[in-house]
Amino acid sequence: MQKRFFIALIMALIAICGYAEKKVSKVEIHLRNGQVVKGAITERDERVVTIISDHDGGTYHYTTDEINYISHLTKRKNYDTSKFRGFIDVGYSLGLGEPRNDYWLVETSFGYAFTPKTYLGAGVGVHNFNAVENSYPLFWNQTQGYEGKRNDPAWRYPFIPFYVEGRYSVMNESKHTPFVSMKVGATFINHNGFFASPTIGYHFASNEFFSFNVGLAYQLQTANYKLWCQGDTPGAIKDDTGKTYLSKGQVFHNVCLKVGVEF
Repeated sequence: MQKRFFIALIMALIAICGYAEKKVSKVEIHLRNGQVVKGAITERDERVVTIISDHDGGTYHYTTDEINYISHLTKRKNYDTSKFRGFIDVGYSLGLGEPRNDYWLVETSFGYAFTPKTYLGAGVGVHNFNAVENSYPLFWNQTQGYEGKRNDPAWRYPFIPFYVEGRYSVMNESKHTPFVSMKVGATFINHNGFFASPTIGYHFASNEFFSFNVGLAYQLQTANYKLWCQGDTPGAIKDDTGKTYLSKGQVFHNVCLKVGVEF
């Protein structure tokens, strides 16, 4: 399952890049004699490139021997003037060590770019928690005949972290550029705990409406839960129904591959 997911992510990224390339509307053909012809390519094979010139509207044919190189002139989003940023990422997170959990995730972030390279915003994520059995006390004491019942009902629900995010790009995001980001926050719904996630990635400036991002992240998530026990267990707490439990905390470490859009 995990292998198929990563293959699908890679294929999706290739398709995204291919789609962006197909959307190129204008090119500059730089000829070996120093001439530059700007226009739209209508046909191309191993030997000849056909272009409609923006200068006079004429159709011209150039062989590969005449061409030095071709520059694509995709119209891209101008991040110098666009201050608002929005991010939507999807990915899969693999647990590291014990205890561990694996999960699909969706993360969002919305905020303001103070410069074309720096961003500060806030967001919320949904981490579809999928605990690895026996990696920590997930179930009731099975010797008491409660096999298959979850130790704490909250484990059946996803983690929903709320966070602030800071991001820095090596170059202006109007171009392709590496970036780093940091998310810090907490979970309050279903689970209570601390959340932090640094990311390194690459930004693909695709067109005037949105761009694509791919990133590799480390994720730290803590969670408090109830470990149900018998009444004579040292430190046990009794709830309103008379059942007893131990208040426990757990730390999860994950590595995550994410792809997403930016607008």
